[in-house]
Amino acid sequence: MIKKLYIISASLSVITLLYLYSCKRDNNDTVDCSTYDYSDCNTFEPTQAKFNLQLTINAENMSVPIIIYKGKLEDGEIIVTDSASTKYYDTLLPVDNFYTATAKYKKGNLIIIAVDGGKITKSKKTTCDSVCWDVTTYTAKLKLK
Repeated sequence: MIKKLYIISASLSVITLLYLYSCKRDNNDTVDCSTYDYSDCNTFEPTQAKFNLQLTINAENMSVPIIIYKGKLEDGEIIVTDSASTKYYDTLLPVDNFYTATAKYKKGNLIIIAVDGGKITKSKKTTCDSVCWDVTTYTAKLKLK
C-alpha cells in the first residue's frame, strides 16, 4: 500500500513539474522557453502611448489649431491645445482612455471643425516566465475632404 502511494505521489510530482516547465502561447502552440527570442517582448507595463492626428496643411491652413479632449467631445476634459503646421501630429497620452480630437480649418469664408476620437489601450501576454506588454495607438483622421 505504501509503495503504491509512493508511485502515485512520484507520478503526480513528475506531471506537475512537466506542466510547470512547459510554456504555451495564447494559440496553444508549445514554445521552447530555453531558446525563445524575447526581442519583441516589452516587459515594462506601458503607462502612455501615442495618440496621432492626421491633418490637412495647405496654403489656406498653414497652421491648424487642435484640441484633444479626454473623453467624448460633449463631456470631455481639454488636455491639449496646440497648433500644428505639419500633416502629422503625435502626442503621448495615458493608456486605457478614450480621447477626442478636433482641428479647426478655414475654407473661404467658412470655418470647418473636424472631429474624430478613439481609445488607446494596453494588453499583456504571458510567454514562458515573462509578461509581454503591447499598446494599441489611435490615429484621429482630421483631414479636409
